Amino acid sequence: MLYGGHVRRTFALGLLLGLTALALAGMTGGLSRSFLDPDESAHYVNTLFIADWLRAGLPAPMTFARDFYAHFPKLSIGHWPPGWYALLAPSFAIMRPSPFGAAMISAFIAGLPAVLTGWGLFRSGAPRLAIAAAFVVLLLPLTVESARYFLLDQPVALVVGIAAIAWLAAAEHPSWRRYALFGALAVFATLVKGNGTLVVLIPAIEIGLSRRWRLLADKRLWTVGAITFLLILPWYLISFRISAGGFNYQPGFVYAWASLATNCTAVRDNIGWVGLLLASLGAIHDWRDPRSGPVVRIALATILATLIFQAGVPVALADRYILPLLPWCVLLAALGVRALWNVHGLGRLAAAASVAVAFIVPITTLMHATVKPDLGAPAIAQAMVNRPGVWLVDGRAGGEGAVIAAAAYADGGRRRIWVARASQWLSTSDFMGRGYALTARSPREASAILDRLGVRGVVLVGERSKLAYPHSTVLQQALRRSAFHGNTRPFAAGRGATLVAARDAPVVARPDLLAAGSGSHNFSMMTAGTR
Repeated sequence: MLYGGHVRRTFALGLLLGLTALALAGMTGGLSRSFLDPDESAHYVNTLFIADWLRAGLPAPMTFARDFYAHFPKLSIGHWPPGWYALLAPSFAIMRPSPFGAAMISAFIAGLPAVLTGWGLFRSGAPRLAIAAAFVVLLLPLTVESARYFLLDQPVALVVGIAAIAWLAAAEHPSWRRYALFGALAVFATLVKGNGTLVVLIPAIEIGLSRRWRLLADKRLWTVGAITFLLILPWYLISFRISAGGFNYQPGFVYAWASLATNCTAVRDNIGWVGLLLASLGAIHDWRDPRSGPVVRIALATILATLIFQAGVPVALADRYILPLLPWCVLLAALGVRALWNVHGLGRLAAAASVAVAFIVPITTLMHATVKPDLGAPAIAQAMVNRPGVWLVDGRAGGEGAVIAAAAYADGGRRRIWVARASQWLSTSDFMGRGYALTARSPREASAILDRLGVRGVVLVGERSKLAYPHSTVLQQALRRSAFHGNTRPFAAGRGATLVAARDAPVVARPDLLAAGSGSHNFSMMTAGTR
């Protein structure tokens, strides 16, 4: 897949890149013990769920999922595919890392897509440039930012890139084995995250760019393609009713144009105008080169596939969705630098000046990186575990999620605590928080819910010294009227404070009511995958 002699160098480079990305995340204050991004906590809980299922001896999966969700309601497999979680789960089952440990693993993985740049330049006969350019990828603003979060965008970039390399191997030397390898990677890419499906566009674009029309007559290609489609289809038929709730836009020309504008701007913001000019030069200069020409075309195919897919599927307008194309842009820019350097004289001066100017953006980004907020979730989770029972957690999605993720780890698989989300029991909304409405309109109604559930303690997260929602104010007033006593803890990093309050008197927990549901539309959306 990585072309024989390049395998060892590519894997060795990948190890160095991962460790460097981890070091950069630590140096910029990007490794937090609290997953305040709502997606981070969901990805962590999803992985821990499969790991705990493995540790439990593979019991009935749906029963285990319903019980796990009742304890830690950030389980969201269905909204996201299970592929990456399943890959990480065996190591999570053995090590059972904390959120901080998972953040370190994620930061390491965030550096691995840069190896795609190294591979392309190794194959193009520029080994020293390959190493230098791969490390440049780690300094791009979006790469630095992605290493600070436990998300799926970094794995998607890696798997899509490996699949692109596998396709090039199959296109150059067709065989059942090579087609099947690409098909397997395509299936896995779609099961890592929905936008991994962009990988299916790469063959068509690469065939057109390389004029490999003979492949269209290869029955092996169509057979593997049909099998790949049949393997991908069932998951998306099952999960679409859940994941479609997260779509923020409607498909069409307006969204497609906005997507292209947003994503092209993001590319410019990461590699700069100079980087774009160098990438264009590299693509034009090496297009017909026997050694680097195929690399140029597979790079362009991956870049175009990313832009076209994002323009066609109206999920969201977010810079991180362009991560799959960034290593390939840097690869082309590096080829542009090589083209200038080989001119000698003024060409070498231009190459050096271009590289110097291109470094301004990443260096500025590193200098202005801020410490990632941390609400001190491990200590809060330990306080919850020390008083087992039902706990109600309130805050924005990130605050709730950070506490739930830390509690899932601190509980150690014993299932001695149940976490209820105040946003699901004191209000109602859809998965994206739309249609918000109070269901507990007064402190007395909120107190009645606390008593009915048998809540042992409450965690109230206030980011930037503000309560999250109208129901948060109602809950705070209810705690002042009830037999809850606790203390307010300032965030370990960043602005904010968390109130941790517990009942003095014993209370009978009613976890059976948690499984029955709160009546919140958000609750019914999130439990759809476990029914």
